[in-house]
Amino acid sequence: MKNWKTIIMSIALGGMFVGCQDLDIPPKNILSGSDIYNEGGITAYMAGLYGRLPMEDFNTTDQNGHEGFFHWNNIVWDMLGTGETVNRNKTDMYTVQKGYWKEGYQIIRQANVLIQDLPNYVGQLTGAEKWLAEARFIRAYTYFAMVKRYGGVPIIEIPQESTGNDADLWAARNSHEECVDFILADLDYAMENMDAKIVQGRANKYGAAAFKSRVALYAGSVARYGKLFDYSKDGVQLCGIPASKANNYFQQAFDAAVAVDAGGYALYEADGDKAVNFRNIFMKADVSKESIFTRQYEINNNVHSFDHIYCTPRMTADYGDRYNVTLDWVELFDGLPLDPATGRLKTTDANGNYIVYNDEKELFANAEPRLKGSVMMPGETYKGVTLDIRAGLIKENIDPSTPIAKFVADDGQTTTNWTNNPWFKNNVKTSTEDPRKQTPETLSTGKKVYINGQDGPNTGTGNNTLTGFHGLKWINLNWSVAETQMHRSTQTWIDIRYAEVLLNRAEAAIELGQNGVASYAGKDMLQDAMTCINKVRTRAGANLLTSTAELADTPIVNGRGTGKCSFVFAPNKGLHVIRVERYKELAFEHSVYWDLRRWFTYHEQINNYRRRMLAPFLFAKGADTDDKTGNPIGKYIYDTRVVARNATGAISFATKNYYDKIPDGQLKTNPLLEQNDQY
Repeated sequence: MKNWKTIIMSIALGGMFVGCQDLDIPPKNILSGSDIYNEGGITAYMAGLYGRLPMEDFNTTDQNGHEGFFHWNNIVWDMLGTGETVNRNKTDMYTVQKGYWKEGYQIIRQANVLIQDLPNYVGQLTGAEKWLAEARFIRAYTYFAMVKRYGGVPIIEIPQESTGNDADLWAARNSHEECVDFILADLDYAMENMDAKIVQGRANKYGAAAFKSRVALYAGSVARYGKLFDYSKDGVQLCGIPASKANNYFQQAFDAAVAVDAGGYALYEADGDKAVNFRNIFMKADVSKESIFTRQYEINNNVHSFDHIYCTPRMTADYGDRYNVTLDWVELFDGLPLDPATGRLKTTDANGNYIVYNDEKELFANAEPRLKGSVMMPGETYKGVTLDIRAGLIKENIDPSTPIAKFVADDGQTTTNWTNNPWFKNNVKTSTEDPRKQTPETLSTGKKVYINGQDGPNTGTGNNTLTGFHGLKWINLNWSVAETQMHRSTQTWIDIRYAEVLLNRAEAAIELGQNGVASYAGKDMLQDAMTCINKVRTRAGANLLTSTAELADTPIVNGRGTGKCSFVFAPNKGLHVIRVERYKELAFEHSVYWDLRRWFTYHEQINNYRRRMLAPFLFAKGADTDDKTGNPIGKYIYDTRVVARNATGAISFATKNYYDKIPDGQLKTNPLLEQNDQY
C-alpha cells in the first residue's frame, strides 16, 4: 500500500468539496458506504480531509486561493501586521479577513459523515474506532480555525439533509464558549482513542493533545483579556467567554501540554552549532522529534513557492526579496548592544556619535544563536552567496576616526530623508540602482566597491530588503540559485512543534500561578513555567531565567522604546517574559498574529507604528575587497531609524478586527446568523 504522504498528495480533492446552499455543505451521497468503509476507501477519504485542512502554511495568502488558503502567492502574510516583517508589496496594515466559512463547513460535513457512520462499522472495518477519533480531530481543527476568527459559529454535529425547504438548513450561531467546549470535547475523545503512532503529515493522540493546548490557551486568554470586546445578541454571547472560566481553560491547556510528553517528542538538538541547529528544525522536519503535526509537499502533486518569493534576489532565479525582518523584532534577542533606557540597538556613543565597527560581522558577534538561525547575517554565506548588506558608502576623504553625529532621530516616528542631513548629503554616497545591477565605485587604490550592498537596502525602486535584514527560517539552503524557481519548493510545514507546546504549558502555568493557583497537578506553577522556558532558551543559546521572581505579576508600563523588549506589550513582568519568548521562538510561523489577537494587546502595540530598519554604511577609506566573494572589507557605522523607503507610513490595528466579519453571502443564505460587532 502507498505510504501516507503519497496518498495525501495524490487525492483528487475537487469532487469531494462541491458547494450548495446555506452552509455550503455538499450532499452526503458524494461517496457511498461501499466506497468509503474499506481500508483503501477510508484512507483516501481521510487523506482528502487532511489535504483541505485550514492549516496556515506556505500557501496561506491574502491573494486568491480558497478563502485565504491554498494559493502559491504568499507575498502578503500576517507577519506584515505584527512587527515581524514588511515588504514593498504590502506596506500598510494587514489583517486576516478572507471569509473562511464555506470551505470550513464543507470539511465539517465530511467529518460528520464519518462520525455518524463509523460506529456502524465497528467490528467490520479494521480500526474503525481510531478512524472515528481522527474524524473528530479533523472537525475540531476546522472549527477552531473558524472560532478564533468569528467567536461563536453554528455547531453542526450531524450531516444536514436537504428537504427542499432552505429554512430547514438555517442554523443560528452558538455562543463562543459553547463552540470552544465542543472543540475541546472532540479533542478529548481524540486523545483517548486515536493511534499513538507517529506518521508525518497525520495527527495522532499526542498531536490532538498538543492542539488542545493551543485551543484551551486561546480560550483562557479570551476569557481573561477580551471583556472589552465581548458581544452578545438575544442572550447569546457570540464573542467572548466569561472571565470566570479563564483558569479552567488554562488548566486544560496545561494538562494537554503535559500529556504530549508521553508521545516521545523533544526539542531538536542534533547539531552542535546552535544557530545551525535552530535552522535545521525546519529543514529536517520529517525526521525531527520536535515535529508533532505537519503538512508535507511533493514535487509532482503539491508544492509551494516560498523560496522563490522570499529568498534574497541574488539567491533565486528571479523574484525574491519579500522577507524583510524588522529591526524591532531583531532587538528582542540577547547578545546585542542595546540601550537599556530604550531597548533599541545602541550604535552611537555617549556623545551621540556613531560607534565604528571593524567589519560587517562585529555588531552581531555575540548575538543569540537563535537570531542567527532565523535571519541571514551580513558576511555569512548562504547557497553559495555571501550576504552583502549596505545602505551607502562614506566618501574616501572621511577617516573612520572622524566623529560623525547621528543622521536621523531613531524615535520610531521620524521619517526624514537622510539627504536632509547636510553632513550626510556632502559625505555619503547612495545609489538608487537595483542593488544587483549597480555600477561599482572605483577607489583610489583601484579597488571596486558597490555603493549599496548587493543585497540591499537601497533607496531606489529595485527589489530588495527595506529593513536591512533578510529572513532565514524556512529557506531551503540546499538548493542552488538556479534551482530556486516558482512552484518547486517542497520543504515540510510544521504546524505544531514541541517548542510551542512547552511555551503553551509555560504560559498557562504563569496565568494560573498569577491568578490564585500557585500549585496544580502536583507542580509549582511558576517553577514549572521557568523550567519550560529555560528548555527553549537553552536550545536557543539565550540567557536563562534564574528565579521565578522573574515571572512575578509585577505591573509594567507598556510603550515602544521604553526599555528592553518594550516592543512587546503585556500586563506584567512574568507575562512579558513568555510573550517575548513566543515572539522570538515562533516568529514567521503564523503564530504571533493570533497571539496578539488573543492577548487583546494588538490595538495598543500596533498603534501608529512605523517599521524600523538597520542601515550599514561602509567607510571607503581603507576598504578592500575579498578575493573569493568580491564583497568589501572595511569599517562600518550603523544607522537605526524608521524604514527609509516605501514603508514609512504608520499602521494601526482596528479593534473590530479582534473578530472577523461574517461573510455577507452567508448572512443572505442563512438569516439566523448575526453579524459581529463593529461591522
